[in-house]
Amino acid sequence: MRERCLATMNSLIAKQIATSTTSVQARHGACPTTIAMKHLSVVMKTVCSWLRLPMAAIASGLWLASAASAQQGTAQAASPPAAEASPIKVTPYGTLYFNLFDNSAGTNNADVPLWSTPGTGNLSASARQTRLGLRVTGVTAAHAAVTAVVEADFFGGFPAVGIGDNMGVVRVRLANVRLDWQHTSLVIGQDWMVFAPANPVSLAAAGIPLMAATGNPWARLPQVRGEWHDRVVLLQGAVLAPSTGDFTSSYLAQPASGASSEMPFLQGRAALVSSNWRGLKRPASIGVSGQYGRARIVSTTTDRTLDARGVAVDWSVPIVSRVTLTGEAFTGRNLAAFQAGIFQGVNPDSTIANGGPGAIEARGGWTQVVASVHARLSLQATYGLDDPRDDTLTSVSRRDWRLRNTATAIGFIHKLSPQLSWSLEDRRLVTQFAVTGRRTTNHINLATTFTF
Repeated sequence: MRERCLATMNSLIAKQIATSTTSVQARHGACPTTIAMKHLSVVMKTVCSWLRLPMAAIASGLWLASAASAQQGTAQAASPPAAEASPIKVTPYGTLYFNLFDNSAGTNNADVPLWSTPGTGNLSASARQTRLGLRVTGVTAAHAAVTAVVEADFFGGFPAVGIGDNMGVVRVRLANVRLDWQHTSLVIGQDWMVFAPANPVSLAAAGIPLMAATGNPWARLPQVRGEWHDRVVLLQGAVLAPSTGDFTSSYLAQPASGASSEMPFLQGRAALVSSNWRGLKRPASIGVSGQYGRARIVSTTTDRTLDARGVAVDWSVPIVSRVTLTGEAFTGRNLAAFQAGIFQGVNPDSTIANGGPGAIEARGGWTQVVASVHARLSLQATYGLDDPRDDTLTSVSRRDWRLRNTATAIGFIHKLSPQLSWSLEDRRLVTQFAVTGRRTTNHINLATTFTF
């Protein structure tokens, strides 16, 4: 029955279309559009007549269907294409520090002391060595893998309010971009300097490295650094901001003596490296580094340029599988930018310089033995010495120069988990002054860190 009905309808539609086509061609010629529209009208009339439906119902249905189709097409055209996944990966990281400390006498800085001073003992706690950072990976440029890092802590001083001792000011530590090829690298931004790059292990001293001003020159400076390496050799060279340790402005950038010389710092280092020292499956390195720069001292009575130069040797060598010996030794002049010379670089009225400014020469170093008693427990024993040359500290006026500074530290670090650690460290500082004599302070530091 269904087939007969459909055949009858098709026959009627065909007959009506043939009659309509002959009529349209007679009146309008063979216009395809007109013929197609006439065919559609004939089909609709025939269907309506066969189904006994009003013509308006069919027209309304077709209009609604057409509108819905157009709306769907517009929505699809307006929808943006799905964004491709970005290859850039941003990873937050950090270490939360809590340090409880006690000083038996005065120090220049209570939580991370550099030398002993006159004064009474004190006890307090701090979290300002906490550091936070972002690391960016997944970028390539010029056939190099590109990484970037920005890192800050809260060791930039204190606000001038009554409770400011618990409000450490944010300080930039690192802010650099690194491009790595197969054997070469390029670093642009603020990073650790090339000269004397090693630091002792310590949870008590992180805002300032352990043994600073007692044999450990250190700095993080804006620089452009190039590196070349293979399996056993590492060569580094850098042009750095000329920081000479005498910057005094608290807000506006004003040139210190290094910037006034109009010459950047130049540093280089050559090192032998091994990823498996003597078959112990432990890394090792032995390096030699150098620093050269200038400082221009300008006053109402003088205009003199002094060198800021130094040479250092650094080492990190496993003695046996669980014991590593690390350290540095240096000599140089006008190295206050790196807190060497017990943070003394220029003698403003040196007798050697006929009452004018003269560079303070110094030598020193530090060494540390780290013994890994267990996978989660290590012991550290460290000694450091900074000894400026006495004749470069003689001056026309009477000044209480720091003549010699030594530090001895013993402690341990216990890892409760890969993220949570605690340590106890006892450091003894002995500082010899030109006028006030010898000062001694014991600094005990109980530290807890959480790393993520």
